[in-house]
Amino acid sequence: MRRPLLLMLTATLAPCLCLAMDEPDPFAWLEDVESPRALAWAKEQNARSLPELEARPEYRPIYEKTLAILNSKDKIPTPSLLGTAVYNFWKDEQNPRGLWRRTTLESYRTAAPAWETVIDVDALGKAESMPWDFKGADCLAPDYRKCLVSLSRGGADATVVREFDTVTRAFVSGGFTLPEAKSSVAWRDPDTLWVGTDFGPGSLTTSGYPRVVKLWKRGTPLAEATTVFEGQDKDVASYGNTLRTPEGNYDLVIRVPAFYKQVSYLRLGDRLVHLDIPEDADLSGIFKDQVLFSLRTDWTVRGTTYRSGALLAGDLGGLLRGEPALQTLFEPSERVSLAGVGSTRDRVLVLTLDNVRSRLTSHSLAGGKWTRSEVPLPGQGAASIPAASDFADVYFVSYTDFLTPSSLWLSSGGAAPEKVKTMPAFFDPTGMTVMQYEATSKDGTKVPYFVVAPKGWKANGAARGERSGPRRRAHRAAGAWRRAGAGALVREVRAGDV
Repeated sequence: MRRPLLLMLTATLAPCLCLAMDEPDPFAWLEDVESPRALAWAKEQNARSLPELEARPEYRPIYEKTLAILNSKDKIPTPSLLGTAVYNFWKDEQNPRGLWRRTTLESYRTAAPAWETVIDVDALGKAESMPWDFKGADCLAPDYRKCLVSLSRGGADATVVREFDTVTRAFVSGGFTLPEAKSSVAWRDPDTLWVGTDFGPGSLTTSGYPRVVKLWKRGTPLAEATTVFEGQDKDVASYGNTLRTPEGNYDLVIRVPAFYKQVSYLRLGDRLVHLDIPEDADLSGIFKDQVLFSLRTDWTVRGTTYRSGALLAGDLGGLLRGEPALQTLFEPSERVSLAGVGSTRDRVLVLTLDNVRSRLTSHSLAGGKWTRSEVPLPGQGAASIPAASDFADVYFVSYTDFLTPSSLWLSSGGAAPEKVKTMPAFFDPTGMTVMQYEATSKDGTKVPYFVVAPKGWKANGAARGERSGPRRRAHRAAGAWRRAGAGALVREVRAGDV
């Protein structure tokens, strides 16, 4: 799957003390998360709260069951498709910092894949006396031998970047390296990088991210990298990237003026040509010279209004000329919204939520026309696309619901997905069922919700307070499902309380 073009920036939201703009923040010292004072404060808060939690009789069973689930070696190893290999980053009690490893697609399909360790992060940290955290690798298609590996000290936002060879499984002596910073780096070709980093005063935005986009040639000092683009001081960031597809490569420069906004340019020779799509659109990629993007707000073009939430495909040449020729791949409705977009060599995959249940469709392009087909899913739960190949017609689908262990499915050549991995059943769903209802909010909005209950259960008040037999299993099922990572909250919702 092509990596997202919009720079992914996250923020933690928490209750705060609102201060006048000219008043100093009395808690600013907590920003230095590794300082002795901040660490001591965190230990003090833990010492206050942990005894209260541990004193509750349900604490220890929940803790032990959750720990067993999280440490279980039966977890599905999340795949990443790089050429003909399946890569995975794996952590367990023996490898707390993690192993970056790989196997073949054929081996991955088996119950016990033959994994080859590419980077042992624990061993690397021990050898260099540094608590390295693996922050990912950008590998150069289509052979994926050259990679830019990002490492952070103890999980910090800033990273160091080192060139790595996946064949020799070693860092490249004299290869590309970047010192610790909040950098943006990507391959343009085997000997050139897109790079944004701390080049000194004025090179970062007020948010602390790169403002200047440069091209850096192998064998030259970083200080001699050529400037391609400069954003503004108050922007979030700017960065460069090259999309690689079977049809060709596309050099892109992205300016992020604010969260959820971006201005996109295609580099043609030494020119940057503006891509004529709305600033608040989400650019998903380029597929067979069609630019894929979804809308956050309505967009009117040549008398036609495309609705917020729609997924559009626009001819690249037309968008560069300011004469977009658009086709709609998905249009939202009252109960159906866009949940994700992926692509393989031959198809665009569109994941939607239909009344909060996942649906997946496949879209193929031939003769300038799109054809759509439904991809069967195992049930009416939640699905995602964890990996897809740009250079083969192969992709994975993950699936889970309230009563079914999480599973991983593989589709190849347009065939229906086939189950290749599944989590253990951490609870017994025998005799249970899932029902979907609606609650009406105070403004009249219908809010869907689910209830996990014994088969034949009726919401008549007679079972209130009981937790024996199937009712206890329903309670445990919902709790175990949440702890296994599904992340949903199951509760009874009464009309009018939303």
